Amino acid sequence: MNNKILIIDDEEIIRLSLSEGLKDLGYKVSTAHDGKIAIEEVKKFKPQVVFLDMRLSNENGLDILPNIKEIDNEIEIVIMTAYGDIQTAVKAIKIGAFDYINKPFDLQEIDIIIKRIIKNIELQKKVFILEKEKQSYVENIIGEHPLMLDVFNKIKILSNNDNVTVLIRGETGTGKELVALAIHNNSIRKNTNILNINCGSIPHQLIESELFGFEKNAFTGANNRKKGLLEIADGGTVFLDEIGELPLELQPKLLRFLEERKFKRVGGLDDIEVDIRVIAATNKDLEKAIKNKEFREDLYYRLNVVPIYIPPLRERGRDILILANNFLQEYNRRFNKNIKGFTKKSEKSLLSYNWSGNVRELKNVVERIVILSGGEYIDIGDLPYEFKRNIREDENILKFTNHECKNEVFYPGFSLEKEVEEMETYYLKLALKKCSNNYTKASEMLGISRFAFKRRIEKYFL
Repeated sequence: MNNKILIIDDEEIIRLSLSEGLKDLGYKVSTAHDGKIAIEEVKKFKPQVVFLDMRLSNENGLDILPNIKEIDNEIEIVIMTAYGDIQTAVKAIKIGAFDYINKPFDLQEIDIIIKRIIKNIELQKKVFILEKEKQSYVENIIGEHPLMLDVFNKIKILSNNDNVTVLIRGETGTGKELVALAIHNNSIRKNTNILNINCGSIPHQLIESELFGFEKNAFTGANNRKKGLLEIADGGTVFLDEIGELPLELQPKLLRFLEERKFKRVGGLDDIEVDIRVIAATNKDLEKAIKNKEFREDLYYRLNVVPIYIPPLRERGRDILILANNFLQEYNRRFNKNIKGFTKKSEKSLLSYNWSGNVRELKNVVERIVILSGGEYIDIGDLPYEFKRNIREDENILKFTNHECKNEVFYPGFSLEKEVEEMETYYLKLALKKCSNNYTKASEMLGISRFAFKRRIEKYFL
């Protein structure tokens, strides 16, 4: 325990006895016998809690209290006095005291007050962190691409329309959870909780009881009634992530809940009514899932009241650079670096990269670069291997497409066979990437037969 306590009292016996007692309980303790020394000790010792005597030799403790708060407003002050009365207590608390204690007191009473103060400080820190996180959720959704401006507009509209169900769609890593949090944190429910439920991470046999709860003896092992997550979230927002993974047999029950805002616990007979907003998200092709009888069409239409589509990062153009610089500043602060930005070559590489992991991948890449880089600017050499490989492949194509430099194609050691091989492997990889490794589609894109495509794959990669 490293909590620091400062005792300000002109009676030496009280200072010594209280100090030794608190040290035995594990606290770090300092003392002062007058206001001047107390102020110096506050600056040097930096206590979390101050026990301040109401009447010092020639001073009033209530006059010292504001001076302590001026140095550090987060210090909690407990007024001690043998002349206690309600009016003095009220006055002390009005000007910033946490509590008020009458002499004589015992060590156990003091310890209880300190523990209560420390718990209160921890709660205040948690609230502060949560508020900062709420702000960052909105701040981190940045961009200037028209598709993202549409997302921002819908966030604003949906924040002001509290009862509308929302379906957020986009690839993994595009920021679907951030959009859900932005809607919640700008709505009238912002002072309530948002409960994140990942439908893909809960085992299928447990998801119904997790969402809706169960009654006692509803099934083997149900020894007590349990509230479901939807009931716990009453008054707030529920974010159903990976909704496309919800088991088919549970979808009718969710549909009924969305229509009526009522449900029954597993094994229960009574309807439970709750007031929650539902925001769902998926990276799954729900239209395809409907055709494959994996997702109910009526549930899809009920969820898809107002859809939000978050584009993949590779389609957002210069938003990539805006986000990269935003993350750079964030990690500069975190790791105490002063990297000024990206060179033109590294920016070009960032823009040409595929970003299959989207914004999440970009953030991880920038964090890695900032940790490892010691330069003033981030250059090509600072980028991960996959970026450098991408640059080399682009340079190979440039040899064949830049007609202005055609006289420089035949460099020393030129080999036609090698050049053709590099050219073919580049286009084979590119076609596979664009067709998600589908050989038939890739061969059609290249204008060759599937057999010829497969033969080249075996030649160069197997």
